[in-house]
Amino acid sequence: MFKSIIYTIITLFFFYSCLNAQVQIPKNIILFIGDGMGPAQVTTLTTVKNPSNMERFKVGGLLKTHSADKYVTDSAAGATAYATGYKTNNKFVSVSPGSQPLKTIFEYAEEIGKSTGVVVTCEFTHATPACFVAHSDSRYKYHEIASQFVHSDIDVIMGGAKGMSPKDQKEYITDKDDDYLYRELQQKMTIVTDSSEFRAIKDVDKLAFFYDPQVPGPFDERPLSLREMTEKAIEILSKNASGFILMVEGSQIDWAAHDNEIDTLIGEIKDFDEAIGAGLDFAKKDKETLIIVTADHETGGLSLRDGSTNDKKILDVNFAYTQHTAVMVPVFAFGPQAEIFGGIHQNNFVGQKMIDFNKK
Repeated sequence: MFKSIIYTIITLFFFYSCLNAQVQIPKNIILFIGDGMGPAQVTTLTTVKNPSNMERFKVGGLLKTHSADKYVTDSAAGATAYATGYKTNNKFVSVSPGSQPLKTIFEYAEEIGKSTGVVVTCEFTHATPACFVAHSDSRYKYHEIASQFVHSDIDVIMGGAKGMSPKDQKEYITDKDDDYLYRELQQKMTIVTDSSEFRAIKDVDKLAFFYDPQVPGPFDERPLSLREMTEKAIEILSKNASGFILMVEGSQIDWAAHDNEIDTLIGEIKDFDEAIGAGLDFAKKDKETLIIVTADHETGGLSLRDGSTNDKKILDVNFAYTQHTAVMVPVFAFGPQAEIFGGIHQNNFVGQKMIDFNKK
């Protein structure tokens, strides 16, 4: 009888230990967004870069991307779904279809003491990064969005500086000078615009890196790779024992697809994949970090008509379009809770789950 009781206790202890292991909540989340990256763009990557970092994931699925008011989403509505867990209208930045502010994953995380950051290859006020920090009824209110960044609790900002001057927003009336936001931000964090200075930084808690010029060029003209910036962001944010949320965007995959430029697209998606590798390397060592890779929408209606995996070349492509499409986008996940992202979901499902992991 006594042995039976002991056996039962041991069995229950083992069961609950396994159960707790299965529901580990990620301390950190790194969300990688390949702007405009549909299934064909991923196939392009795996043709020209084999093995790719995206192939290191064991959990994958597809996301439906339509917005609240359109079958084909734009980047603002797409990013709002990830940032807030809600769908909204095209051009809206983390506000509801009725223009009410929607609480973002960054705001939830900051409430529980976590650090936050965005790293992008476009302007930091562009639609996708804007949705994680700002609230606006127009993605084009760049100065208003920049002001919200400056007055937020964000710890890392890397991207082009469009919006920091009042002149960057049409019909914006202000009595402030061109540099007032820079001065305010400088009171809160280190600001650098030079790649050598960036690489020399060793010990800062908050950092803004702004490209010069404001709008970054393509992958082969940018002074820093997306991987370098991602590694620096992780280095800074991971100092926080409470955890962090980082959004990294391969922004110009979309721009190349809009222009139907396959060679530029290849360069951009390879740059993006290298950044993903940095995130995965950190997560494998850390064991408390969830990595999610996805896209806001597909761009260009890309199809691949000929190529060679042996030679790692794309030989013939066709772009059906120069705009966004409604094609589902991939989602890959690694780390604690990764398995829940397998299958087919609405895009705001990803936002809902990230927020669930970061509520008080």
